Amino acid sequence: MAEEQEKNIIRLLAKGDEEATGILFRSYHRLLCAYCMRYLVSREDAEDIVQAVFISLWQNWRGRKFSGSLEAYLFGAVNKAALKTMREAGKRYFEDIEISCESFLDEVLGETAERQERIRAELHIAIGQLPKHPRRVITDIIFNRKSYKTVAAEMNISVNTVKTHYIRALQKLRQTLGAQKFYFLFFAVFSDYSACRVGTVNATYCR
Repeated sequence: MAEEQEKNIIRLLAKGDEEATGILFRSYHRLLCAYCMRYLVSREDAEDIVQAVFISLWQNWRGRKFSGSLEAYLFGAVNKAALKTMREAGKRYFEDIEISCESFLDEVLGETAERQERIRAELHIAIGQLPKHPRRVITDIIFNRKSYKTVAAEMNISVNTVKTHYIRALQKLRQTLGAQKFYFLFFAVFSDYSACRVGTVNATYCR
């Protein structure tokens, strides 16, 4: 959007002009949704966030003095909302895991060694089928016990991007494996990791 056009829209927004919001929506909606999808898996969630940003803009801009870049403001608002949504989704995700793990561990402990080995093999295959970056992130964080910050530095990406890859990897694994086998991942983390340290588990699962 040209600078002069943007300034004119800012003036119209300050007057409460509804058409100015419409112009912005038509100009930036698709770009903002695509940008938001860098953080979120669901396109519907991305569209909801972008829509909420425009609604907030319309409701709160009247009488406001603004001299910066409107484009930068929109992308910044979407970025902030997307990161908040991602954090909340991650929190709910792990709360759900915590609630389910206790009963699941009772089931796992009663499984035969052969059954556990089959689940481990399926887990290894599912992790191997993840896209390159989510696969590396989940392997480094869960099995190699690296922090978000360490993984970010090694991959030359931001900590927030690491968290995005991590959550997407978990979501994909749950979708691929189903809830029961997915929860086995977290049981395997604590049992296999210790075993790897003393060399009692096949090295395939320790990489």
